[in-house]
Amino acid sequence: MARKTKADALLTRRLLIESAIEQFALRGVSDTTLTDIADAAGVTRGAVYWHFNNKNELFNEIWREQIPFRDIIEHSLIQCEKDNPLEYMRELFVVSLIYIAVTPRMRALMQILYHKCEFNKDMMSESEIRQRIGFRYDNVRHLLQACIRNGSISADTNVELMLMILHSFFSGVVKNWLMDPERFNLQQQAPLLVDNILATFASSHLPLSSVGKISSPVVMRAARAG
Repeated sequence: MARKTKADALLTRRLLIESAIEQFALRGVSDTTLTDIADAAGVTRGAVYWHFNNKNELFNEIWREQIPFRDIIEHSLIQCEKDNPLEYMRELFVVSLIYIAVTPRMRALMQILYHKCEFNKDMMSESEIRQRIGFRYDNVRHLLQACIRNGSISADTNVELMLMILHSFFSGVVKNWLMDPERFNLQQQAPLLVDNILATFASSHLPLSSVGKISSPVVMRAARAG
């Protein structure tokens, strides 16, 4: 019985986290109450307080438990970082954009981060959340440096400047798409969008890949589930 009770508690906690993600993305963090989350989860408000002291604690737990984005898609990448760091970086960006486009949960998380949250001092900071799940400067810096070493990009490239440009590109594409998802098909346009930004500093031509070629089995399963 004790084992079942513990399992039930874990299940309720998971349900509350998933319901909070859904409600935060729909209503906004500030306008979502614990009652809204309890109702969406089909539990009492007391059940919420059994697991979380307040809304900020629940918000923080969502991001604290979130697997880093690169780790989610790493095993689905075809290219090898050591063999061709530029093509690997290209695929990393393309698959990331496609994954956001076709995975409802990740799309909801991005909606919360970019459009549905007013941060306060008791919430995990936006910069920390971005480091946990989004664009990681240390990873991309490593790839850019590898590209310089193998001649894929010019040795004169200002790596720190390119990091800011690439971050602005990735964040800007996602943020603008989330504002109006019907404006363009992110899943289909991801390869072309990434090729255009990389073409601004790559010294060698990147072969364009079709959506079918770039999509991994993991991404395709997500597309069917979405």
